Amino acid sequence: MPPGERPAAEEGRIAVCSLSSRELLEPLSALPDVALAGTLMTANLGIEELVRTLACRPAIRTLVVCGRESPRFHAGQSLLALFRGGVDADCRRIRGAAGYLPVLPTVSLADVERVRSRVELVDALGECDVSVLRELVAKLGPREPPGAGPASREPAAVGAPKPAHGDGSGFRRLRAGGRRRGISGSLDGFVVISLDRRARRIVLRHYGSDLTPRHEMTGARAESMLLGLLNAGVISEPSHAGYLGGELTKAETALRLGLDYDQDLPLRAPRTRVPAVRPVRARKEIRAISDAPKTQLTLAEFCSAVVEGLGEQGTELDPNVPLGVQLSVDSARMIELAIVLEEELGLDLPSDVDLRRSSPLELYGAFAA
Repeated sequence: MPPGERPAAEEGRIAVCSLSSRELLEPLSALPDVALAGTLMTANLGIEELVRTLACRPAIRTLVVCGRESPRFHAGQSLLALFRGGVDADCRRIRGAAGYLPVLPTVSLADVERVRSRVELVDALGECDVSVLRELVAKLGPREPPGAGPASREPAAVGAPKPAHGDGSGFRRLRAGGRRRGISGSLDGFVVISLDRRARRIVLRHYGSDLTPRHEMTGARAESMLLGLLNAGVISEPSHAGYLGGELTKAETALRLGLDYDQDLPLRAPRTRVPAVRPVRARKEIRAISDAPKTQLTLAEFCSAVVEGLGEQGTELDPNVPLGVQLSVDSARMIELAIVLEEELGLDLPSDVDLRRSSPLELYGAFAA
């Protein structure tokens, strides 16, 4: 059974794919109509393993796709595209897939068509509310799935819930995370925030990409400083405005409460050591993990995700060297990397982690554990 999959009642006729939402596996696999539940991280090896599993489980007639979609790897969209358009027999690429390397080189094309013709796909992409999904599965259980072939199949049939409206309260659910545009495209250069404790002021300095001083601002309140930056036209991109608002608020809080402040790191008590990522296993075990075959991400694929998260495409990383030694990137992109690791790959980073002091191997060891 592939990693991330939980067995459920053998008599069930429904499979659930929760994408990157691991927390959905336990409650959904316990439902009486669910035969198995599993995650899906990649648009290639992961989908291949899912197809093989469904192909050898003829009793399963319905696949519910739910949970958080990766905005980078698009495994969910690629799975929907597979059921909608199948695979190009020549290049083995999923037709219409937007995922990262959506190719199925090792799975049998006969198995792909067998699964597409037998299994009905229910599109609940983005839905993470267990109560909503439990109600959906309860509706699907008693009915007989239609016997339409692949040509007439549409993934969004059978009245799947609208993920944006979770509990009927009127609120539209939003997912944390996302990606900013490159800082060079919305702000010429970079911003450094520090504290002048003697004057009890926050100090913000804007430098050009060539380290030329551009602007300087001091203040005691985060809101007034952010408004000043917006009014002066120094920043215009909403995501960078949010980033600077968060950093200025941290700086104001540190100034008022006597906490240590370092840009892009969580607030902490004075003289608290900032660690690198803490591997949950010994280094020898991490190396063994990195050498073992995976159905999710290999160490090389993981390093590629790190490089893309930092906007350094084409760079080769040494797995054993801290990122801050190998790369010279701005603070905003380190935060984007943290978003990739936490929101897309599901890595539980320590709250006080300094990614610059962490090596790709240490991060991968924590990811694979």
